[in-house]
Amino acid sequence: MSEVPSFPLDLARTPYSYIERPNRTILSLLKKHITDRSSEVRVLDVGCGCGANARALREDFPRAHVMGIEPNTRAARLAEKHCSEVFVGGLDAWLASGQSQPFDAVVLSDVLEHIVDPIGFLRSLREAPTTREAVWVISVPNYAVWYNRMRTLLGRFDYAWSGLYDRTHVRFYTRESIRELLGYCGLRVFDDRCTPSLVQSAAPFLRQFFKDDVASGNHLALTEAAPYRVYEKFVEPFEVARLSAVAGAARLSDRVRRQGCGVKGQKG
Repeated sequence: MSEVPSFPLDLARTPYSYIERPNRTILSLLKKHITDRSSEVRVLDVGCGCGANARALREDFPRAHVMGIEPNTRAARLAEKHCSEVFVGGLDAWLASGQSQPFDAVVLSDVLEHIVDPIGFLRSLREAPTTREAVWVISVPNYAVWYNRMRTLLGRFDYAWSGLYDRTHVRFYTRESIRELLGYCGLRVFDDRCTPSLVQSAAPFLRQFFKDDVASGNHLALTEAAPYRVYEKFVEPFEVARLSAVAGAARLSDRVRRQGCGVKGQKG
């Protein structure tokens, strides 16, 4: 009898299915607002996964201390290779563990879309003594991204192993709605950038080439592939430049629409 193919919503069969890569936009924001001031920074990476962001950050800043929080045991074990330390468990358990040393930055890289109660999540993290003076760097998938508009127009919504249609996403955001959520929780945005979406849009297709790597636990295999390195060196910078121009136009539009009431910065 042939084996039944895995289905994305079968969480028990494939508990951790991600192919991870560092979020260069998050890293650039950390460099701009944190690591340019000191190389000995303390970063709290909530939902660190296998440690892709931590690995990239510590390659550039070896003296940075990155503490990861990761509820998935398999991912946390892999993240230990790249983070300074990893707490295995959820945010509530970490808050109850009695951490005392303050952090310079809090990273939430594609985390809030997985949280049923994002307001409670953000408020409890914001009220922790160790994060009160931290700069927060947050990314979420944009539900209004170009390829989702096309799929929605065609009446398609198919759960996938990762990406925008991730099987574990329970919340969906646009650029405006995430800013509204953060403001409601007492966080004011003082910088924002767009993340390139070319690779993300191809995630379901790319995963087909890395099934064996995922099965063996090499969730960072994409970053080791030669085609991805070519993309990262030559294509991604072009994407970033184009998106920066678009974001700049959007910010100008916001200022006009808000009659000069710009968004002012505030640490977390």
